[in-house]
Amino acid sequence: MDSLDQHRAYLAAECRAAQAAPLSRRKAMLVAALVDAYVDRMFAARPDAEDVLAFRAELAAGSPALGLIMALCAGSTDLAVVIEAVEVPLAEYGALGVEDFMVSLYNDHSVQRLRLALPDGGRRDLLDVLGEAVSTLNNPTS
Repeated sequence: MDSLDQHRAYLAAECRAAQAAPLSRRKAMLVAALVDAYVDRMFAARPDAEDVLAFRAELAAGSPALGLIMALCAGSTDLAVVIEAVEVPLAEYGALGVEDFMVSLYNDHSVQRLRLALPDGGRRDLLDVLGEAVSTLNNPTS
C-alpha cells in the first residue's frame, strides 16, 4: 500500500504542475502515464488479482474519463491531443488568469487549451478528463 501512497502523492504533484502549465502537452501526458501506471499498481496491490486486462476494462467501464486516458496511453489511434482555441463566455472571464484574460481580449474571446480529440469528432478538455480520471482513482468503486 505504501507504493500506492507514494504514487498517489507523485500523481497529485504532477497534476498541480499540469494545471499550472495548461498548454504543456508534455506535463499532461506525464499525468496521463501516471494515471495509467496507477491502475496497474492498484491491480498488483489486490490479493485476488487474476486478470489485469479484465480489471482495466472494469475500471474503464465505470469511468469514461479513466477509459479515455487508458486508451490514450495504450496508443489508440482514435484519440489525439490537440491545442485548439476555445471560446470563453463573458460570464467566465472572472475565473481567467491575467495571461488568459489578455490573450482572450485580442483573440475574439478565446484562449488556447489542450483538448482530447475523440473518435466521434467531439472534443474534451484534456485537463478536465485527467481530473475526472484522478478523482476516480482517489475514490474507486471496485
